Amino acid sequence: MSSVVKSSVLSVAASTLMISACAQSEPSASDPIDVGPPPVSLTVLEFGGPNTLFAADDVQNKVYALELSEIPDETGNLESVPYNLVGFGSTLASFLDVSPFDITYHDLAVHPVTKSAFVSLSVSGEAGATSSLIMVSPQGEIVNLDYASLTYTSVDIAEPADPNVSFWRDIPAPTLSITDFEFDNGELYIAGLSNGEFASTLRSVSYPFEAGVETTSIEMFHTAHNQNETRAPIRAMAMVDLDGEKTMVAAYTCTPLVTIPVAALEDGAHVMGSTVAELGYGNRPLEVLSLTAYNMERQPEQFVLVINREMSANLIKLDDLAAAPALTEPFSALGDTLGADGTHIPFAGILQADDQDAQFILTLRRNIDTGDVDLISSMKGVYFRLSDFVSEYTFPDYVYAENQVGTQMFHNMLKPLEGYPELVIE
Repeated sequence: MSSVVKSSVLSVAASTLMISACAQSEPSASDPIDVGPPPVSLTVLEFGGPNTLFAADDVQNKVYALELSEIPDETGNLESVPYNLVGFGSTLASFLDVSPFDITYHDLAVHPVTKSAFVSLSVSGEAGATSSLIMVSPQGEIVNLDYASLTYTSVDIAEPADPNVSFWRDIPAPTLSITDFEFDNGELYIAGLSNGEFASTLRSVSYPFEAGVETTSIEMFHTAHNQNETRAPIRAMAMVDLDGEKTMVAAYTCTPLVTIPVAALEDGAHVMGSTVAELGYGNRPLEVLSLTAYNMERQPEQFVLVINREMSANLIKLDDLAAAPALTEPFSALGDTLGADGTHIPFAGILQADDQDAQFILTLRRNIDTGDVDLISSMKGVYFRLSDFVSEYTFPDYVYAENQVGTQMFHNMLKPLEGYPELVIE
């Protein structure tokens, strides 16, 4: 199949989802009778299968399950197509008829079948901020979804963060009531704050929503702060299997990495997580991804990728994470790391990220040269884009040496994936 045909197939699949997702629909007879009011402000996103998108509403303190259309069976084996949407922020601003500086990006989630990117955002205006949920194909097709008209169910978040509390004057505590989602085996895990004595909270609810949300308070030892912490919320998390035990890997601001046995997450329980790494100070983790990638021996291996806001990403082998002992002593060496910190990956300017498919990680990033926002894919096992650099290899008269066959093949693989097929050197 040619690349043109591959793109067309994907475009058709995405268009099918776009058309049906925008259509007005009503809850079916099997849905709960009381679905509550429609969402008004969407932030955190997470797919719970091909037809369900979980979304946090921090205004109403609810979690919504938005029902999308049924995906045609023939779209299940789509070819992997990278995103190369450089300058996406300006394109989106023009599409929405707003200034790029008025857009705040909240989260990014990749559809598990079509690989369309779903982006939650808000647009500042004279009357305040308005929320939008947009869908983007790898070819750059954009649809502004009328999410309030979709079929949905919802659950309330009990004891959300105190609305009378603010951080740094203009960050209301309720905006941290939900900081991240993780969906696993029919269970949605919800990290964030509550207004309880132990504010750091990990909630869970079964889907379909038929019962209430269960709540567990979380405590952990922060080595750099030399104290047990009960207030700071989990900022990003992923579900993994550590030595046969289902475990939540949680990343906190500044940046301890903590493991929490899922079996301990019982309603009303107070759980002490195990701090297995200190990844660096002055940082907020954005995403924790559990992924399979090829190692240097070209063998598949399980990793955890911690994507950060203020520093490079950390790629940690799952085996190293499982073997890491708990950190129980204070550690304050400026800039140093401790425990299972893995390999530092050159991700920079990342706003949001998600696992795209077996080949790519999708990132929404701030372009350091233009100031614009790009929506681009980075190849797993590589974790950078060749086209971000001008080096010796970039010069048109460069000749690969006989011992650089592997390097040449590597470059020739990346160039068309990043949108530069004409630069391949045979």
